[in-house]
Amino acid sequence: MPETLLPPVVMLRGLIRSNFHWGDFPERLAPWCTNIIQPEIPGNGFRCDEKTPTSIHALMEDVRQQVHSQHSGAVIIIAVSMGAMIAMEWARCYPAEIAAMHLMNTSLANMSLPWQRMQAPALLALITQVTNRDQLESAIMRWTMNLADRKTLEERWLTFNREHPLNWKNGIAQIWAASRYRGPLTAPIRQVWFYNANKDRLVKAACTARIAKKWHKPLDTHPSAGHDLPMDAGDWLANLIGPRLNLSA
Repeated sequence: MPETLLPPVVMLRGLIRSNFHWGDFPERLAPWCTNIIQPEIPGNGFRCDEKTPTSIHALMEDVRQQVHSQHSGAVIIIAVSMGAMIAMEWARCYPAEIAAMHLMNTSLANMSLPWQRMQAPALLALITQVTNRDQLESAIMRWTMNLADRKTLEERWLTFNREHPLNWKNGIAQIWAASRYRGPLTAPIRQVWFYNANKDRLVKAACTARIAKKWHKPLDTHPSAGHDLPMDAGDWLANLIGPRLNLSA
């Protein structure tokens, strides 16, 4: 299918992450799609001066309006973690607006236990460092990446974080919103793919697997990557998602 006929791809990052943190993953998708919209969650990154809503539904409505300001038709969503929760809520409320979803390393409060959705040591690290920007960023990288070259990324990501500082209240609001989100028990749209990582140390891989099984949708699992699949296994992920963007194939 010519790219001009493909729906735009909306890319949603997760907890305390900016669209900056996709790194070069959009470029990895370039052989299949370059029509990409990257909304920013209020309170994160380029919108760090704004207040984060305390529910996934409110976050979804904000993201939806950002997308609608650029495109009025259906979209394909690629989303990580809390971003995938936002995507699921969007599809639940407005299924005609979502052509397909690619959801990775996510969870739902009505399908997994709290200590599976965010493992206790990781949660403790994030909460205790939420007021220290540099230590928080280092903790996030440590808990979400297994394979990426963190030394190469760290200074660039720390610089971005210093220039776009997270308000600790926004960080807590996002943790609160994600922790309470109860998503659809059945797939709200037909075209859905799931991806997880066996060595995810933030969210148990079983959380994503449980949603995929409940929804009767395919799941691809990376054997050694961490929570941040786009950074840890970008080529693997792009080579799976890319061909699937052609919905007529």
